[in-house]
Amino acid sequence: MKHVVWFALASCLFALTASAQESYFYKKRMYGSEALFNPLSLVLNASFDIIQLDGHSRAFKSIRYAEGFSNVLRNITRPFGPISRYGWGNFVADQILPLHLTRKDAQWWPNYQLHLIGGGMNYTMLREWYHVYGVPSPSLFAIGTLAVKALLNEAIENGAVSGDNVDPIADLLIFDPAGIVLFSFEGVNEFFSKELNLADWSLQPSLTFAPAALHNNGQYFSIKWRFPFSERWHLFYYFGMNGLIGLSYKLPDGRAISLGGGLRAKQLVLVNAATNKQTLDLVWNIGAFYDKDNSLMASLFVSGLTDYTVSANLYPGIIDLGGFTPGVWIVVARGGKLLAGITTVWAPGLGIKTE
Repeated sequence: MKHVVWFALASCLFALTASAQESYFYKKRMYGSEALFNPLSLVLNASFDIIQLDGHSRAFKSIRYAEGFSNVLRNITRPFGPISRYGWGNFVADQILPLHLTRKDAQWWPNYQLHLIGGGMNYTMLREWYHVYGVPSPSLFAIGTLAVKALLNEAIENGAVSGDNVDPIADLLIFDPAGIVLFSFEGVNEFFSKELNLADWSLQPSLTFAPAALHNNGQYFSIKWRFPFSERWHLFYYFGMNGLIGLSYKLPDGRAISLGGGLRAKQLVLVNAATNKQTLDLVWNIGAFYDKDNSLMASLFVSGLTDYTVSANLYPGIIDLGGFTPGVWIVVARGGKLLAGITTVWAPGLGIKTE
């Protein structure tokens, strides 16, 4: 155990000694998805990511926080027992190295996408956000914010499960610290920001009441890799609870239109009750996107989900009400149930729903 703890601590110390040379992901653009980025929106989008799954309650009171935190802490403070019972070979092949390629065994895939790359990018973006707004020790605050986000995320995902759970061991003790270290290097930030145009295109989290619940949340990222033979066309990849691949066309003024299709998570499926090994049931999904300077301005999704069959988001900068530019969103579920909401730059949005 002491070795993984030292790894996590050394990762944080390394990050704290690194200094950013320029802003890579946060440019203080007051339009689009970047305008909504802040520590609170990051926590609401990322920590509560799992409630996007079909049929999952979005009510805050239904989340088993105490049981989740207790079981996650039990596993990450005594990781060798759960790993041994899971099997060291299975743990490495399922969670760490891309050795198992089947859907029920490839738990390493979200670890690399969301924790290593996404989490690392968010470390740099948070550090830049804190620096822009004059917060002292921005690297320290960025690490602290990510720690809160990550632990809350694992607790909510764990829910009421009591027993072995190796997923938070891989996430919290390996991939999250590794992401911070990786994105502490200027060359890595430059590659992902300038060559791959990596951006945080998360949703617009909004509160509804009776009961208090969170809607239209979710952490998502986009990558646009320019084809060597073209100045305008890019290979497009959008990922989070889904994976869409397609094409993006960049206009001369910095705006871009992107289209993609693929799969998204629908429900969790229990593979092994003894080790709490889970996989995801997937459904089809297509999306269309409009961005300005890599800050998402509008998106439209149509999917095989029941709850969020059609969803559209207009980010700040599209609607102008005398200088006030809110974001708006609308969701249509099967059966005609509607949800809609309005968001602002600094506070979570407010939503309404029909029964």
